Amino acid sequence: MEQDEKQRNYALAEELLDEQAMVAAMVSGFITMILGSGIYAVTALVVGGDSVSVLVIGIGAAIGLSMQYLGRGITTDFTVVASLLAALSYPVAKFFTIALYTVKLERIPVTDLFNVNRIMSMVNWVLSGLRLVDLLFCLGAIGAAAFLSKRRLSHDEGQAIRTYERR
Repeated sequence: MEQDEKQRNYALAEELLDEQAMVAAMVSGFITMILGSGIYAVTALVVGGDSVSVLVIGIGAAIGLSMQYLGRGITTDFTVVASLLAALSYPVAKFFTIALYTVKLERIPVTDLFNVNRIMSMVNWVLSGLRLVDLLFCLGAIGAAAFLSKRRLSHDEGQAIRTYERR
C-alpha cells in the first residue's frame, strides 16, 4: 500500500471514529429499553401470560437499531452497551408487567407502587419467576442487540479502519 493511500485511509478512519456518539447511543438504547418494556407489559396484560416472551427479542433488536442509528458506532464498545441493555430489558419488562398486574388486581393508584416494600416484593417476584425459556429469549435479545448495534461499513471504510488499527 502506498503512503498517500495510507494517509487517505488514516484520515477516513479518524473521521469515522470521530462520528461516533456513545452518549447518544446509550441514551437512545436506554429509552428504547424502557419503551419496549412498557409495550411488553401492556401486551402481556392484554394477551395474558407469558406467551409474549418472544417480544424480548424484538426489544433487543430495537435497542441495537436505535444505538446504530443515533450512535453511528463502529467499535466494540457499542456492542457491549447494547448487550447489557438487552440483558436488562427482560427483567425490566417483567417488573413493568408485575407492576401493571398489581395495579389492576389490587385496584390501587400507580403512586402506591413507589414504596420500598412493594418494589422489593415485585423484584423478588421477577427473580423467582425466571425460567430457562426466559433466559433463552434473553440470549436472543442480546444477540439481536449485539448484531444490530454497530453500523455497517463499506469495503473502503472497513479497509481504512483495519489500516488505522495496524499502524
